Amino acid sequence: METENLPSDLSNLEITNNAANASKKELRYGFSIGSLNFIYDVQIPCELVKGVAIYSVPNTPVWMLGLINLRGSLVPVFNLEKYFDFKEEADNHKLLLVLGKGEKAVAFQLKKYPELLDNLVKLEALPRLIPKIDGYIRAAHKSAETVWLELDKDKFFSTLGEKVCV
Repeated sequence: METENLPSDLSNLEITNNAANASKKELRYGFSIGSLNFIYDVQIPCELVKGVAIYSVPNTPVWMLGLINLRGSLVPVFNLEKYFDFKEEADNHKLLLVLGKGEKAVAFQLKKYPELLDNLVKLEALPRLIPKIDGYIRAAHKSAETVWLELDKDKFFSTLGEKVCV
């Protein structure tokens, strides 16, 4: 799937999980946050959401943008570029990637649509990482010259949730 071919006027797009294709190859979706590239398995429930209101929450860190109401569930929204202290931020990007469903769902801003990746080669050792992501990476993979990090989503966003409540 090429990201440029996706319609730009989507208000809500659910990424469908194709178990038949996933069993043939280990397919992953990849997205970038600043200079970091992340992957997630096609089996993880996810959704791309565009054009929804984000309701700010008082007295939270600047990287906690607020909450969205997604079919009756309140989903926290993060600006991970701000959290990782990258200079270029996604403030004006209205595309949200929602990972998980219901109470386990989290959302964050993306600049462009995730891309479907296959033929990833697992690296034997993790590359050097920025301190804020250290300890949250399960594995690293390589495709061409790009290193893709497999984030422990539950552990990472649980820690972010704890930092919001402090």
